[in-house]
Amino acid sequence: MTNSLTFVHFSDTHIVRPGVRLRDVDTIDTLTRVVETVNRLTPPPAFVVIGGDLVSPDVAPEVKAKTRELTVRDYEHAYEIFHGIVSRLSVPVHYVMGNHDRRVPFRRVVFKDPQPTDRPHYYAFTSGRYRVCILDSLQPQRDGGYVGQAQLAWLRKQLHQHAESPTLLVVHHQAVAVGVQVLDQIMLMDAADLWQVVHEVDNVCAVLCGHVHLPYTGQRDGIPVLTTPSTCFQFAEAGNGLAASAGPPMLRLVTCQGRELSSTLLSA
Repeated sequence: MTNSLTFVHFSDTHIVRPGVRLRDVDTIDTLTRVVETVNRLTPPPAFVVIGGDLVSPDVAPEVKAKTRELTVRDYEHAYEIFHGIVSRLSVPVHYVMGNHDRRVPFRRVVFKDPQPTDRPHYYAFTSGRYRVCILDSLQPQRDGGYVGQAQLAWLRKQLHQHAESPTLLVVHHQAVAVGVQVLDQIMLMDAADLWQVVHEVDNVCAVLCGHVHLPYTGQRDGIPVLTTPSTCFQFAEAGNGLAASAGPPMLRLVTCQGRELSSTLLSA
């Protein structure tokens, strides 16, 4: 069994529909560029994790202006476009829920589930000697994230049952403050509870997040915490708020060697 793992993490793809630009960015074009960049990587990564906010029909201009009501079909159409693009990836793909996502249309479109539920979308998988735990921090209608006690109980069981396996956690909302006040007000709100579970077993080697549309590399008690910039527009602190810039589309190439993790940000 190999002692190393290389994979791709990208996040915040924010697909709406053709012709809609978010902060003057064509998010369909930027996601297409990221997919093409991943497919050109040599050697190919073991898998891709897409870190949430897959679609964002809730921020379409006419919806924000309240001149048209948001519908489930808007989400389904956005997921159809999203899935049509990411299905071109030549490696397995894993999906994380973000605050702009909705689980029922996601499951109906992406998983072809005829009876989709709104239960949280969290699970674990094995790649070589590594375990990856996908967490769900989505709270519909709220910008901040929350994993909750049921999911934390599941995570605790996963970590204890696989105590000898180096484990990566992937969650949409940042699990530590990144130093930008407006973003840290909508981070993972029960992060302290998450870290309490993580510290019960010494097998988590990194936590990967999205949500903040900016690069961050930090740690919590020696465990690396990384945020990957968006595939579309990026944020920076500006006065009492945020300034957005149109890219470039970014992805993170992550390599694990034993318990050590390194990564490189790539632009598409």
